[in-house]
Amino acid sequence: MFPKIGQAIYADDDEEILTLMEDTSPGPHGLLVPPCDPTMYRLRGAGCAHPSCHDNFHNALARRGIRLGRTPPSICLFQNIVANDDGAIAIGVNASKAGDRVTFRVDRDLVFIVSACPNDVFKRPPLQPTDLEIAIDRTEAA
Repeated sequence: MFPKIGQAIYADDDEEILTLMEDTSPGPHGLLVPPCDPTMYRLRGAGCAHPSCHDNFHNALARRGIRLGRTPPSICLFQNIVANDDGAIAIGVNASKAGDRVTFRVDRDLVFIVSACPNDVFKRPPLQPTDLEIAIDRTEAA
């Protein structure tokens, strides 16, 4: 649910895709919340045309000529997702700060897509969008 240093994240086929190698943020990062999608927005009165992480994901794949019949689970980095004692999932105020970083080792070929969630509908802590730097080190491990 909340990856720790050295822990792998698995794909739907039970194969490792990423291993968390470094995390300088206070966390947590969550694997509990699905990507927002048109149905979620429609059910909350925002209509089906509202931008979503689901659509961002599939549009990015389409630009590469890739089409999937499903949407895989999200990895929510720097989003303070917690499971309360009563089992309810809550999104708290983001505790990370400028300069915090996470480093993953890629364990197999993959297409990595980043979506800045366009959610402006759900009641949650104030949105705190910040710049994000993504670096890919293509060196092979010895």
